Amino acid sequence: MCGSRWSYQSAIASIVLSITLLPVRMVTAKPITYDFTVNVVQGALKDKSFKGFFTYDDEKLAGSETEVLGVGEGLRVCMDFFEKIHSEKDDVDYPQYPQLSFKEGKPETLDFWVEPSQRRIWWNVNGWEVEISPRQGEQIIADCQL
Repeated sequence: MCGSRWSYQSAIASIVLSITLLPVRMVTAKPITYDFTVNVVQGALKDKSFKGFFTYDDEKLAGSETEVLGVGEGLRVCMDFFEKIHSEKDDVDYPQYPQLSFKEGKPETLDFWVEPSQRRIWWNVNGWEVEISPRQGEQIIADCQL
């Protein structure tokens, strides 16, 4: 009888411990926000600059070598482009885009396009130099205030 009582207590302790640990992963998830500045150094828009930010939930990343997050995974984007603020909903291919690609957990390319012309990747190519910097602290950004 003592042996079965011990195994019940062990089982209950294991269940309680498992249930107690479940919310920990949810608590550790946090929004990550990067500010970015785009400096155009060549071409028709030379000497122009644009700024913005993107936010994503780090829990959505699996940690593999290459990953892509989109709006369906909670990606938010805001960008001041020619003195007009654009959000992720302004992407011409929303909700399939914008997309943020990662290499080994670090943001690599933002594919965000608001022009009526053919979609192009502009992030750090063709004279568009992008500087990004992580914001400090956890921030949930309610709207596109730059």
